[in-house]
Amino acid sequence: MDDPGFWRARPNAPPPGAVLGALTEIAPGGAKEYRFGRGRSTFSMFVVRLEDGVRAYLNLCPHFSLPLNQAPNQFLHGEDILCRQHFALFRADTGICFSGACEGRSLIAIAIHVSDDGMLTIAD
Repeated sequence: MDDPGFWRARPNAPPPGAVLGALTEIAPGGAKEYRFGRGRSTFSMFVVRLEDGVRAYLNLCPHFSLPLNQAPNQFLHGEDILCRQHFALFRADTGICFSGACEGRSLIAIAIHVSDDGMLTIAD
């Protein structure tokens, strides 16, 4: 999906300014899932904490539109993001798939902001 605003049209997508939580809730080199809504229309995203900041992605594999994780907060395999459904690997810093069924495609990035006091919010 090449449309960077695609995620905003999904059911229960958080609005700009929505607070996700404190950066300290994510271990360095770790990831955390954030869910909005319930049931089939749940919006799921995750944030990866890297050495140079954070990246956020829609929790949806571009290969077959399934969640990347099978258990809460399990997105990483070493320094890469792993789709536990298809075993595709994505670069955590760019979201680009470099191994697996969707090689060359990308995860859908979600712009987030880290405030001076370390709170994560959805960016405008």
